[in-house]
Amino acid sequence: MASILRRTCSKAPRATSLLYRSRNLGVRHAHTPRPLPYPVEGGLGKFLPPDALRTMEEYQDGLLQRLNEELRTDMKAEAHSSVAQIALNYSARTERTLGFNYAVLALNNSFFLDNLAPPPAEESGFNTHQYKISDTLLERIRQDYGDFPRLKSTFSAAALGMFTNGWVWFVTDSKGHLGIIPTFGPSTLLVRSRVNMGYSPVLFRETATVSEDNGPSTPPLSNPLLGHGTPPGVGPSSPASGLSMGRPPLVTPLGQNRAYSGNSTAEDIVSPNFSSSRADNGMSERGVLHAGGTLYPLFCIPTYEHAWMSAGFGVWGKEDWLKEFWTVLDWEKISRLYISARQL
Repeated sequence: MASILRRTCSKAPRATSLLYRSRNLGVRHAHTPRPLPYPVEGGLGKFLPPDALRTMEEYQDGLLQRLNEELRTDMKAEAHSSVAQIALNYSARTERTLGFNYAVLALNNSFFLDNLAPPPAEESGFNTHQYKISDTLLERIRQDYGDFPRLKSTFSAAALGMFTNGWVWFVTDSKGHLGIIPTFGPSTLLVRSRVNMGYSPVLFRETATVSEDNGPSTPPLSNPLLGHGTPPGVGPSSPASGLSMGRPPLVTPLGQNRAYSGNSTAEDIVSPNFSSSRADNGMSERGVLHAGGTLYPLFCIPTYEHAWMSAGFGVWGKEDWLKEFWTVLDWEKISRLYISARQL
């Protein structure tokens, strides 16, 4: 009898430990949208009137709700992972393509909205926030694009020329050079090699909830085949967004094909002023993004039809919608991002 009691008592601490672990591993953080830095009721001018901005907010909320549902069915999900970390972890798991897509689109959409601001008040005498741009960034724009109107024209042309869903990014490298880069489908430049490239300290709020037991897992990044399942409104990715096993493409976004190389590079990406005729016009290589360097997003815009259709521009209103984009771009915040990127 004494022997039986000793064996029973020896198992008690283990049982208590397992119970403690199951309760604590079952606690995860549900991701919810944080409030926008401006009132939704006021909208963002003609670019995103109040109803359109509510649509974008609803889209963001839907992405995160669906991401939370994916996490509840994932026994390997880390309880306290950020959305960026989830995107990285799921990039190596083909069976979690849908969760990966939700995470990436939520990151991009949050970054897009975070760099906008309502148009200036009429009494200010300005119709854009361009007057808030820093001298440093403005000078670099002049060096790489000639002038501000040419930057706007080049960026808008890149967005208008995308006949598939995706994102167009204005980026810089550590040397301060500028560039415009498209990504296709659910892919992003905000995350690389397990590092969140978003500069906003908080992209999402997290609320503790209880779900099933979850063990920590940090799978290595690999090159699995494309899984199945895409969220509503996501079209097929362009082949240009994929990565080869040899020389990387112009950029290496964390993309839908899930083959990720860990470093966003800038090989061969040039500004409009840097062309084969540079020897004739006396230009130096100052217009080239630093080859092999990391790219830092400054702002982006989606090329999803729901964005301009919800704003009342109709199916073919993309070009007019893009014109309004420049009236709400927060150049003060973008200038801070530019300075921060050069210090990284």
